[in-house]
Amino acid sequence: MEIKSRDLGRYKLEGALGEGADLEVFAATDTQTGASVVVKRPHPTLLSRGRHRSVERRMADTIAIKERLGLALPHVAPLLAHTAQEPHADYFGDGTDERYTVVVEARAAGVPLVGSALDGIKRHPIGLPQNLFALHPVKAHPERGAFTIAGEVLAVAEVFHSQGVVLLDLRPQNVFYDPATAAITVIDVGNITLEREATGRHPALDMHDFYLELFKWYVPSGPPPQEARAYAEPYGIDSVTRFTSDLDALSRAFAMNFTDDMGRRAMPILEKIRSRLYATVGEFRLDLEEMMRGLSDEYLAYSGTASEQAWQEAAALMTAPHWSQFLFSPEDMAPYGEF
Repeated sequence: MEIKSRDLGRYKLEGALGEGADLEVFAATDTQTGASVVVKRPHPTLLSRGRHRSVERRMADTIAIKERLGLALPHVAPLLAHTAQEPHADYFGDGTDERYTVVVEARAAGVPLVGSALDGIKRHPIGLPQNLFALHPVKAHPERGAFTIAGEVLAVAEVFHSQGVVLLDLRPQNVFYDPATAAITVIDVGNITLEREATGRHPALDMHDFYLELFKWYVPSGPPPQEARAYAEPYGIDSVTRFTSDLDALSRAFAMNFTDDMGRRAMPILEKIRSRLYATVGEFRLDLEEMMRGLSDEYLAYSGTASEQAWQEAAALMTAPHWSQFLFSPEDMAPYGEF
């Protein structure tokens, strides 16, 4: 729904939630419904320099797909409203005269799988949710089970691919997880990119590039940590994705860290990604689901071990006040036990 800048007053700003290289995000309340929402705009630094055009294009692409798909788009924060490109100095109170788009979305329940870099500098355990729930769910959700996150992230990319685009850089920082329901909400879909064939100047770009990033950030390439403190560090997010070298690193990790059976499941998938042999997303999904079932079976063996104790100690850190800045409370951890 497109609205005018003057209509943004319906959404009462309550403070900054965070910022990235492209966007500034605010918590707000819909004064008509009482619902928690987020308000997004291009980063003020980009606005002040007139360098927000690429961000505007990405926002426009995302808005168009969200409006076209509506409720058919799973696991993505619903779009509630957006403006045209116009000044919004009165709403934000900052005197910025640039014309830009503002987006209003439903606020995601739960916590980000990986927290902000600023919180990391402050020594908060920003990688805790990624390790506890995506990579090393030693304790499974009693209703949903373990290793569900990768499949839900894939479902988001599959729907976008049906619209003729590939999602890249859909990092754990942009995926929220609600421990109460074991459901994810994607708050930013990353880079929306057109597929291309290989040329003399560029390698191919297609869903196989997404599959690699899915493995890199949402599939474990090693056993669970033996110490609780190891759960605090985010995994795989400190580098730009490089197709061949990242596949080489993943292959080495699986060969070194898992049983022969798990290696036999992972290696063919990685090689098919390398050779770009998956004809459809559904074909890849079948292989991914089979591998995740194997991982779930392997993780049953950690029950009652030091690995489970380390997981329990790490999960107890989710009760810290740091996590209260999100739509999350310690009671949301109840499905996983008492902490």
